[in-house]
Amino acid sequence: KKSSNREGVAEIKELNSELLFIDLNKSEEDYSPSTLYQDYAINETIFHWQSQNAARPDKGKGLSYIQQSETGKIILLFVREEKKDENKNTLGYVFLGRANFISSDGQKPMSINWQLEEPIPPYLWEASAKLSIG
Repeated sequence: KKSSNREGVAEIKELNSELLFIDLNKSEEDYSPSTLYQDYAINETIFHWQSQNAARPDKGKGLSYIQQSETGKIILLFVREEKKDENKNTLGYVFLGRANFISSDGQKPMSINWQLEEPIPPYLWEASAKLSIG
């Protein structure tokens, strides 16, 4: 059975929580052009994430991110460098912890900056920082 969070977001409504699963290095082999989101660390505690393509700041999922502090929604970030290793084995995610909304820009998708409660592990920070530089 296919996972219901195939686009990287799993919502657990009864816990008012959302889990964001993020691949840092996205390949065109595994992603369509519309899902090659720009996700990267700005520094050790701020992470830039692009929402799903339908998200907008004035309603639905996008608005729920902006209103996170008012609603108490829990956002948990899980990150991995790549989807698969050189032998085509699927890689696991590293749990970065809770994230709190800082700011957003644009829509469909929204670019959101999250404040992490714990710093990103050094090896992931280095891989992610490379992406922010280009």
